[in-house]
Amino acid sequence: MRLFTFILLLISFSVTAFVGEINLWSPGFSYTTKPERVLYQSKPANRPWRLCALYPHLKDSYWLSVNYGMVEQARESGIQLQVFDAGGYDNYALQLEQLRQCADWEADAILLGAVSHDKINDRLPELVGDIPVLGLVNEVSQQNIAARVGVPWSEMGHNVGQFLAKRSEHQSLKVLLLPGPKNRGGTSLIEKSFNQEIANHNIQVVDIGWGDNDLEVQRNLLQHMLEKHPDVNLIAGSAVAIEAAIPELQLRKLNGKIDLVSFYLSHEVYRGLKRQRILMANSDQMVLQGRLSIDQAIRLLQKEPFLADIGPTILTLTPENISKIEVNLSLSPGDFRPEYEVYSTSVLNK
Repeated sequence: MRLFTFILLLISFSVTAFVGEINLWSPGFSYTTKPERVLYQSKPANRPWRLCALYPHLKDSYWLSVNYGMVEQARESGIQLQVFDAGGYDNYALQLEQLRQCADWEADAILLGAVSHDKINDRLPELVGDIPVLGLVNEVSQQNIAARVGVPWSEMGHNVGQFLAKRSEHQSLKVLLLPGPKNRGGTSLIEKSFNQEIANHNIQVVDIGWGDNDLEVQRNLLQHMLEKHPDVNLIAGSAVAIEAAIPELQLRKLNGKIDLVSFYLSHEVYRGLKRQRILMANSDQMVLQGRLSIDQAIRLLQKEPFLADIGPTILTLTPENISKIEVNLSLSPGDFRPEYEVYSTSVLNK
């Protein structure tokens, strides 16, 4: 039986509805309680709503896959979508300006993939007025946020930590940890929960390197850490860090001597799992998160029955189970490129 099943249904007017089980957190904006599994079905839009989406960056295929899910759901729902890319987690001022641009565009709702957990929230009334803002993917404080789609990033750290704790029963592990940008996008939660799980096990984190989710940044970090710690036997990191590690280990003839695990999924990490170059990775089903976020905004605007804090199940992927996973709910097609605008047919035909 599959861990998570989603069924695509075709309904009238050639609009695709998705239906399946997702997680619902109650009370909202608190991952301290166990989520309820609920059946969810998307709703057709009753007008070409104007939605604005802000991403921290589009540097890796994680956010590309979120973009794909949002674009597909927007197109199928017949609504308009404008996408803004902040270019990195350090670009706080740019994301504030992009929020203002969403307001100037007269968006009906804003989907915010925030560059900061809480620094943006108190500026929202000033920047966007009474336009509802919904959290997208990244953890965000509840202040001035109407709803969110996401997963507890602490669970991503727990999953990797548990995997390594079990592995350490058979060998001692010396780990290089490269979670991504410090205190951005859930990395602090990942680090904390990861350390909790490996405590009192035969695992030593010999060094930790923080850096933007940029391939060159992560490669430079990794090269420095490998020179400094030649005796490590495992690297745990962001998908971008693991993407950088695959050719670097091959160049240094360290394949088979240093294992790799990833806190989340990308296209390259997926290929690494298929080729047995990566031991384990999480998937928080990014395409599905993109689809859910569009539908959640439509429900809010149409005053439909509304679930305020939802997200998919986090999947634990290994070379042994990767072929059984519905990867189309996690990763965009290989030929997909970022799309920044979706216009409804009704608007184009005016």
